[in-house]
Amino acid sequence: MEKLDLEPEKDSPGSQVVRHIGESLVALAGRTLKGEEAKAIKWKSEEDEHLYHTTGWCRELWIQSLGIPAVLPPPAEEKEVKTAIGAARAKAARREML
Repeated sequence: MEKLDLEPEKDSPGSQVVRHIGESLVALAGRTLKGEEAKAIKWKSEEDEHLYHTTGWCRELWIQSLGIPAVLPPPAEEKEVKTAIGAARAKAARREML
């Protein structure tokens, strides 16, 4: 990123959207729910998985749009990530996949 004069820590509109969605999902998970609400949390865990996969696609397509080699499909998709830890590990492993 530095060799291309890009700021790796700079917030982009895309990263702001992804952060907002992630923070909203985390806030929802912190509640203690029962019954129908508990079913919604189960649905939320599936949504987490979708978030990790979508985040990977957004990141890689954004990288590709900058003219930088991207990993497609993204590591989170290839590794069938289901947790935040798994998503972080998949993201870290992307360098090996180039």
